[in-house]
Parts: sequence; structure tokens; C-alpha cells
Amino acid sequence: MANIKKFRAHESLNIESAGDWQVQSAVTVDSDGVAVDCTAYHQVHILTDKDIYFTFNTTGTDSDVNTSNDLYLKGGDTIYTLKIPNGLGNGVYLIMEKKGGSDATVRVILA
Repeated sequence: MANIKKFRAHESLNIESAGDWQVQSAVTVDSDGVAVDCTAYHQVHILTDKDIYFTFNTTGTDSDVNTSNDLYLKGGDTIYTLKIPNGLGNGVYLIMEKKGGSDATVRVILA
């Protein structure tokens, strides 16, 4: 069941104006996967230099990416903004894994 008392009313209703801005250290995404704790945030901004698969989970297990079914982000100069699915549970993690042959460098900002 979703934790409905996690955010104040205005934060729950309007995530665009209730954002934080926490710049994270750049991460190297390889075939083992990387987990970023997104708990208590509404959005994640991602800039990646190479293609990466991504998913969200509540365990922080790096190997939860399913390369057959999960979506991927194309590397380059595009900044992607993803809404964090806080309805998954109390702790939400962004899981990323490289799509191609070489590791990707990913810049992450939690908001």
C-alpha cells in the first residue's frame, strides 16, 4: 500500500513547483547496474553519454534491469526528466545498466 503521508499536500499535488535540486556525483553505469536512492524526491534529471536501460524498484538491487522489456535512454546531449513512481513503496531506487559495449557516465540530479 502506498504511503500517503509521505509528502505535504502541496508537494503531492504539484511536483513541478515543490522540487528540490540535489546534484549527485556522476556515476559510471556498467553491465552490473547502478542503483540511485530516489526516496523523498519527485523527479530525477538524467544526462548520459551512452545509451542506458533503466527501471525503478524498492529494493535497490542493481541487477533488476530487464534488457528485454525495460525502456532505455539514448546517450548524447539530451537531459531527460523522469517522474519518480513513489507509489511503489517507501524506498524507491532508480536502477540503470549500460546498453552498449562501453560503460556510460551518467549525471543525476534529484528534484
